[in-house]
Formats: sequence, structure tokens, C-alpha cells
Amino acid sequence: MTLIEKIIDYMEASKYNIFRKPAEKNIVYIEGKGKDGVLNSDQPNHFNDLRLVFAFNRDGDALIEGSWEATTEPGYYYTDNPMNPNGAARIAFGQYRAWQVGIHGYSDPHEALVQVAPVRVHRDWNRDMVRTGDALDSGLFGINQHHGYNHPVDDIHTASAGCLVGRNRQEHFSFMKLIKSDPRYVANPDFIFTTTIIPGNKL
Repeated sequence: MTLIEKIIDYMEASKYNIFRKPAEKNIVYIEGKGKDGVLNSDQPNHFNDLRLVFAFNRDGDALIEGSWEATTEPGYYYTDNPMNPNGAARIAFGQYRAWQVGIHGYSDPHEALVQVAPVRVHRDWNRDMVRTGDALDSGLFGINQHHGYNHPVDDIHTASAGCLVGRNRQEHFSFMKLIKSDPRYVANPDFIFTTTIIPGNKL
């Protein structure tokens, strides 16, 4: 079974929305899988997760249109120096309709998907960099989808305080160009995108 088949099977079993009209973009993050689609150890503070976009063609075939190195988790810096006193945010696995095209950041502002609706996060109060046992929180926390400033694969550093982050600048801009070609966004620049976050070991 191919990776896209596994993703679709998982999303269908979870009763998640899958957008099947031609060229509509499905945004997915797979925690603990690299660009090769192989499960890894999901080592903390590494860009070892997968950001991908898939869509269906006019024949109804699902195609992965882009995949990039990413992280769905904060690194050491914001785990040890959380922006929230209850702990750093680690997005809860699931599907959320919560992002619009906008601008992320102040020191290096760039086009990104910015959070506009609530998502659920686990608060890593004990700073162990896993979700197990962590309290859930829901709200608007600035969980954006932006780039990781070209930080090295083995050091997220300050690139994520809980956001969904593509490591490489240029790859992120390719991601943004691709999702902005979605006919729903073309028709309405205020369109709210849906994103699915999947644990790699469930595929």
C-alpha cells in the first residue's frame, strides 16, 4: 500500500473530511515520518516530521503534490522557556479547519497560514516533550504554519513554540504557492484551510 493510500484509509476511518474535487488541497502533517515516508524515532528537537499536500485529479486519482521536512512539535528552547505558564503547546492529533493565508512573525515576517479558529493542544507542563498525561487546552494560540528559518535538521531551536513548521524557507514558499492554487482560495482569499495531523505510527 502506498503512503497516500495509507493516509486516505486513516482519514476515512477517522471520519475526517477529504476534499475530492479536482485541485482542492488536503494539507497533512505526519509526525515521526520523513520525506521518504519511513517511520523514524521522532527524536525531540529535530525536523523529523512530514508536511505534505495531496489532491485529486479529474479521474479521481489522489496525488501527493508536495512533501517537505517539518516539525509538529516545539524544540528544546520553547519547551524549557514556554510562552504559556502551563507549558509549551503540542498540537493534538486530529483535523482542524483553522487557517487562513496571512503573515507570520515580526523579526522575519513572511507569508504563512495563520490560525483563525480554535485548535486543541497538549500543555507540556513537565517538559518531557511527549503528550502522554499532558492536559488539553483549546483556543487561539497563534499555532501558525510557517517556515523554520533554514535551521538544521537536528536543531529546531526557536523555530517553533508549537507551530506547524516547514524547515526550509524556499520549500515553505513552494508550499504556500501550491495551496494558494486551490480553487476555493482563488475564488475567496479569506478561505479557511483545513489541516490534519496524524501520528506516523498509526499509518
